[in-house]
Amino acid sequence: MGDSSPAPQPRSEDHAKLLDYGLDAKVADRLDSIFETGKLSHADLDQRALDALKEFPVEGALTVLNQFVDSNLEHVANKSAFLCGVMKTYRQKSRAGVLHANNGAMSPPQPRGPDEQKIKDILDRTGYSLDVTTGQRKYGGPPPDWSAPPPGPGCEVFCGKIPKQLFEDDLIPVFEKCGTIWDLRLMMDPMSGLNRGFAFITYTTKDEARKAVEELDKFEIQERRRIKVNISIPNTRIFVGNIPKSKTREDIYDAFNSLSAGLVEVIIYSSPNDKKKNRGFCFLEYESHKAASLAKRRLETGRVKVWNCDIIVDWADP
Repeated sequence: MGDSSPAPQPRSEDHAKLLDYGLDAKVADRLDSIFETGKLSHADLDQRALDALKEFPVEGALTVLNQFVDSNLEHVANKSAFLCGVMKTYRQKSRAGVLHANNGAMSPPQPRGPDEQKIKDILDRTGYSLDVTTGQRKYGGPPPDWSAPPPGPGCEVFCGKIPKQLFEDDLIPVFEKCGTIWDLRLMMDPMSGLNRGFAFITYTTKDEARKAVEELDKFEIQERRRIKVNISIPNTRIFVGNIPKSKTREDIYDAFNSLSAGLVEVIIYSSPNDKKKNRGFCFLEYESHKAASLAKRRLETGRVKVWNCDIIVDWADP
C-alpha cells in the first residue's frame, strides 16, 4: 500500500530564511502563514523582532503571533515594533500571573475601541496620519504641508483624568476647537487595551495652548467626568527600581551613564535602618526629555541587565 500521509505544505523562500535565522520550525510555519494573509511581510520584521521571537518560548511565540494577527493593524506604521510590544505585554502578563488564569492565552481584547468611521472622517478632513503602537496612539505631527520650525516649549498641554475607554475620536473634536493641533498622543495600557488616563496635545502656538487650558480645564467630557488640562512640563526624570541596596550613588551613575546618554544626576535615599545602603530604588535625572525618553525606552526592554538584576523602569511622578 502507498503512503497515505498528506503531502507537506509548500513553503515560501521567506520560510527558509526564518529557519536559517534560527527560528523554531513551528514559529516559522506560523509566520509564513501570516505572510500569506498580507498582514505582515518578511521585510517588515527587523533584527530586534526576529531575535526576540527566536529567544521566546515556542508556545508563547505562537500565542503572541495569534494575538498580533488578530489586532487591528490599520494604523500601525511599524509592524515590527508593534510585534515587539505584543511580546513585551505577554511577558508582563506572564509575570503578573494573568496568563495562568487563561490557560496560557492572552486576555481577550476589550470590546470598546475607537469609532473607526469617525477616525477615517477626521483623517480625511485634516489630512493627518494616525500611528498606533502598543503603548501610544499618535495623531498628526506635523500638519500637512507644514514648513515652519516645530512648536517650542509652552505649546504642549497635558490632559489628565481621561475616562479609560475614550480614544482620539472623542478627544480631537474637543481640543481642535482651541487651535490647530500639531499632534495628539494618547498613552495606552498594553495590558488592558484601554488608555492610561492621560494624553499630550501639542498646538502650533503658545496662545492656542493657553486657550486650551483656559477653556478645557475641568471640561465635562462625559457625564460627571471632567478632564484636567495644564501646560505640559517636559519630564526629565525616570524611576529605577530593584537595584542592589549596597550600591552607592557613584556606582549607580557609572552603571547607567554607560548605558544611556545625557545623564546628569542620580538621586538616592538612604535606608532608615542603615545609612550606608539605598532603599532599592533611585531616580535618574537627564539633560532633556528626549534623553530621558531614549534612556527609558532602552532600559525597559528587559534585555538590559544592570548588575544582573531585572530592573524596573518608569517615569518619575512629577
